[in-house]
Amino acid sequence: MVATTAVTAALILVAGCGGNDKKSDSGSDNGSQSTASATPSAPTVPSFDPPKALSVAAAFPSADYQGRSTLDEAQMGIAGQVALIGGYAGLNGHDVTNPNNQWMIPSKSADTTTVNAASRPMAAKVDGKDVAVVAYAETDKGNGTQKPKGLVVVQWIDVMSGKKIGEVSTPVSTVQGEGDDAIGSPGLANTVVDPETGQIAVGVVAAGSITVKRIDMTVFADPKTQKSTILPGMNPAAVHSGVVAGAKGQQADSASDGTALLADGASGKITKQIPLKQAYLKPIAGAAKHAYFYGMRYIDYGQGTKTEGIFALDLSTGAVAQTVSALPSDSIGAGDYDCFADQTTSIVCTDGSGPGDAEILGIDDTTGKKTWGFTSKSGGRVVPSVTAAFHGVVYAKTEAQPVMLDAKTGQDLPSAAPSGTPSSSDTPSSGDTPSSGDTPSTGDTPSESDSPSDNSSPGNGDLGLSLYNGKQESPVAVSPFGGVYRQLPTGNDSSDLESVCIFVKATA
Repeated sequence: MVATTAVTAALILVAGCGGNDKKSDSGSDNGSQSTASATPSAPTVPSFDPPKALSVAAAFPSADYQGRSTLDEAQMGIAGQVALIGGYAGLNGHDVTNPNNQWMIPSKSADTTTVNAASRPMAAKVDGKDVAVVAYAETDKGNGTQKPKGLVVVQWIDVMSGKKIGEVSTPVSTVQGEGDDAIGSPGLANTVVDPETGQIAVGVVAAGSITVKRIDMTVFADPKTQKSTILPGMNPAAVHSGVVAGAKGQQADSASDGTALLADGASGKITKQIPLKQAYLKPIAGAAKHAYFYGMRYIDYGQGTKTEGIFALDLSTGAVAQTVSALPSDSIGAGDYDCFADQTTSIVCTDGSGPGDAEILGIDDTTGKKTWGFTSKSGGRVVPSVTAAFHGVVYAKTEAQPVMLDAKTGQDLPSAAPSGTPSSSDTPSSGDTPSSGDTPSTGDTPSESDSPSDNSSPGNGDLGLSLYNGKQESPVAVSPFGGVYRQLPTGNDSSDLESVCIFVKATA
């Protein structure tokens, strides 16, 4: 069975089309635009948990628009069987099994609001449903005598219905002046979500000046209570079952106050402070048992000698386990950790993405300790660039091709090499297509006015693959149905596109 797709280039909605409440939307008007049929009869597709073979199956356009910020680069995600495209304008969903099910949830509901930043779309389960979680940093210019204020807005969207199940708006600052650099204008730091509950911890930075100190904080929000809490001075690393872990400190060469924190998200109470005495302490990953930080401090600042490594903080006890990098601390790119949690028991990190030495290592989240690793100097192996991890599999790429590794051991996994273009087996054959009883009826398909025009998107006959450049890449987000990644537009008809979301279906 093959995933089918419909595409839409409509990203911009008329401001004010959404509701103005910040609670769960139980009515039909929740600020979304959807072309899902009332009773879609969608074909099923195979799922593999985790996917160990992937094949390009569909392409979804992300439209460019006048006035788009250069910082507003589309971010791809996947929740269950719905591919997600996020940006400052809002979140688009495309059901990879049902061409009728596509929707868009706007980021804001008022003309007076400006979006400054958007998180990547993240996947979670809420009440057994596949949910997309996204956070926005916004500036509300206010009405009448109301002062402009900075907001963090969190939305939870049921991806199958395209309806918001919750939205929380949290004031975080008072804004002085205009523009992205205005004092108090909020931006996003690290953002993490608990995939089991949908709880989210959003790192926020409110801009300062020579005379006004920059504000750092974490906003914790819960889809169950529809409430939020502010934790001052924290940059989050992990959130799990209501516990938030993060870092605080000056983050300066001469500093030694880098401290790890544990907090109760609902009350905002700090429950543990663990002084790690680091000059820099940066959150790099979060999982069910531990939060992970990169730490560095100078032994002799004048000589440039330093010590660094990964600190794993136990979310229950506050105990700390440290992993020392296998790279010399003076290597180009050393300390540039990029880490991924696989949502089970493994963390995978790479260090050194520049022209110098590189390292990859795996950590067991049950202990917080390193279990495997190798460097660019290890014989016979290349350190890949990791793009995602999911349920025991690491998805990565080398200069030659996408690769997969066992997250527990670091060993290569056998997988079918992707072809330059989808083969005939990737397109629906007469035996793969749903029967006439399974396909949506004429009344279920979007009307002519609801469908993209011929010049705005490819037709369904080629699964949107006229936008595919023929070179399969490693996914940046994965579910049992497959993965997605961002591709730059190509061809003569791509001038109105910002990028393309490529869906790779799971085949094994």
